[in-house]
Amino acid sequence: MESTGHELPTWAPLPARADEGFDELAARVCAELRVQRALVVLVSKSGQVFPGAAGLPEPWETRRSMPLSHSMNLRVLSTGRPLVLRDAREDPQLRDSPGVLDMQIVAYAAMPLADVHGRPIGVLSVSDDQPRDWSARDLATLHGLAAEAARRLQFQALELAEREAVATAARAALAATRTADSARAAYVEAEAAADRARVVARLSQDLQPAETLLDVLRSIDRFVRSPLGASVALLGLAETGSTDLRVWAAVTGTPPTTRVATGLYLSDAHPLATAVRERRPVPVGSRAAGEAEFPALARFPVGAETALAAPVVLGQHTAAAGLLVGWGETRDLDAPLSAVVTDLARHVGHALDRVLLRAQRMRLGAASPPVSVSA
Repeated sequence: MESTGHELPTWAPLPARADEGFDELAARVCAELRVQRALVVLVSKSGQVFPGAAGLPEPWETRRSMPLSHSMNLRVLSTGRPLVLRDAREDPQLRDSPGVLDMQIVAYAAMPLADVHGRPIGVLSVSDDQPRDWSARDLATLHGLAAEAARRLQFQALELAEREAVATAARAALAATRTADSARAAYVEAEAAADRARVVARLSQDLQPAETLLDVLRSIDRFVRSPLGASVALLGLAETGSTDLRVWAAVTGTPPTTRVATGLYLSDAHPLATAVRERRPVPVGSRAAGEAEFPALARFPVGAETALAAPVVLGQHTAAAGLLVGWGETRDLDAPLSAVVTDLARHVGHALDRVLLRAQRMRLGAASPPVSVSA
């Protein structure tokens, strides 16, 4: 491959496809010079493209590109000067080129096309399959048409570059907006997570000194009213080996008591019993849907439209427990709300574990017979 006197651009300024304006110019060149073929050729490191062509055979007419190995234009690009050949077959550098051998190029004339910086990046070439003595008038006409092609090329290249610059700026702006939106969403999520952590920490501190079941129920009652805005909470407990599920209630407007509010069986079709039995959260999006899936829900809780039951895991005590939080209006049981209820159940489990173990220890101490000491 013949080297050029300057660095070729990485890509041609126009794509490898027909351009209506350059095709018209190539056809005009053919008509004015009465030649078989005219090409507007742009050359880059990746190859050569033909935005304008007249008389170009297939498959090149469709492809509108060729590898540099087929180029007859590198000498023009290297010198920046026209190349005029009566018979290319007599030129020692071109006679064995694919253009001469495969495309039957004999007579050949080419004028350089420069970009806006004055660098030759292409040619306007004409060729025929017979030798030709190019007249001064022929070359003057070709020179004038090459100047027209160069102006058109510079204009279109600048226009394309401007569109690409606008598109690049738009892509950058969109990327920046998406980054900002992601950062904002991450910030909001972090703030929400921090709020949930503060809420749960407050609950944990409130439950830590609890010594009795009533203490636990009072903490649950305060927490579900604010910040959860719930109207009712149920705490269920099933002793080891028992199928009964004792349920205590904390209802808005009624002080919590240790009186059992209702009794369920672990096998009942109730969200609280299901959460205890299967050890998983059980959401109830609406009372109508909940009663269809859980018939025992009709018994309790009264006045709750939306509910979420979660298992209460006890660390040391062997009983099984669960917590149900209910709202008087329809609520979206989204991930943050579910996470808060799950955390509530976890901390209730810690407190209930201590309360049950303490009560068991006290019962054990009361049942122990006095120790006699012999004199």
